[in-house]
Amino acid sequence: MRILAVLLVCLFDAAVSLAVTNVTCVGDSITAVRSYTDKLQSLLGLGYNVQNFGVSGTTLLKSGDHPYWNTTYYTNSHGNPTPPDIVIIMLGSNDSKPWNWTYGSNYVVNYTELIATYTNLPTHPRVLICTPPPVFGSGALGINPGIVATNIAPTVRQLGGSLGHEVIDMHARFAGHAEWFPDNVHPDARGCTVMAAIVYTALKGDTMNGVNPRLNLTLAGNSKALVSWPAAGAGWVLQSNLGLGGANAWLMELRLAANDGISIRYTNNVTPGGAAMYRLWRPGN
Repeated sequence: MRILAVLLVCLFDAAVSLAVTNVTCVGDSITAVRSYTDKLQSLLGLGYNVQNFGVSGTTLLKSGDHPYWNTTYYTNSHGNPTPPDIVIIMLGSNDSKPWNWTYGSNYVVNYTELIATYTNLPTHPRVLICTPPPVFGSGALGINPGIVATNIAPTVRQLGGSLGHEVIDMHARFAGHAEWFPDNVHPDARGCTVMAAIVYTALKGDTMNGVNPRLNLTLAGNSKALVSWPAAGAGWVLQSNLGLGGANAWLMELRLAANDGISIRYTNNVTPGGAAMYRLWRPGN
C-alpha cells in the first residue's frame, strides 16, 4: 500500500505539471494575418496553448457581409481541438464598413450573445474583449477610421464595464503609431510584437511588481548577441539603437523572443565592427 501511495502521488504531480491553459484568440484578419498570437505563445511559454481562430474579413454583426458566426472557426473556437480556459475577442474593424454599420444598432446585442457562447461553456473561460486598434489615414478596404474611433471602440469599453469583462484597449494603446500599420489597418511585425506584449500583460498583470526588468547581454562569437531579461518581464518589448546617438531612433526588434520560464531570451545579429544599445519598453507606459 505504501508503494501504491507513492505511485499515486507521483502520478498526481505529473498531471499537475502537464496542466495547460488553453487560450483561444477570436478575431478578424488582425488576428489571423501577421498574427500576434505566435508571439503571445512564445511569451507565455510552457503551460499555455495559444490557438488562433481569426478569420479575415469577418464581422461581429450577424447581419454583416461576412459574419464570424457563420465560419467553422467560430464553431471550432468553442472546443475543437480543446475547450478554452481564456478567450480573447478582437472583432469590429470590418463592422465599421458603412454597409455593415447600417446594422450597428445590433452591435451590443450581438457582442453580448457572442460572449455568452463562451462563458456558458463547461470550462467557464475568462473572457477579455479588445477594442480594435486605430485605423489610420483614410482607412482601407472600406474600413472607416471614424466609425472605429467614435462608435466601435467606445462601445466595446462600455460593454466590458456593463458585463464585467476585462477590456484590452488596443485603440488607445496604438494611438499615434501609424508606422506600425503600413496599410492603415493591419499591424506589421513590430505592431504584432507590441500587441502580444499588451495581451500578455492583460493576462498576467504586473509580474515584475513595479520593478523594471534588467537586461543582460552575452556575446556569442563575433556575430551574435544574446539579450535576456527575467521571464516576469515578458510584457516588455526589446528595442535597439544602432547609432549610439541621442538623435537616433529606437527600433523595435522583430524576431520572436522565447520564455523558458526563467528568462526571455533573444538572439540578435551584430554587425561586425558596429555597436548597438538595447533597452526595454513597456507598451502603454
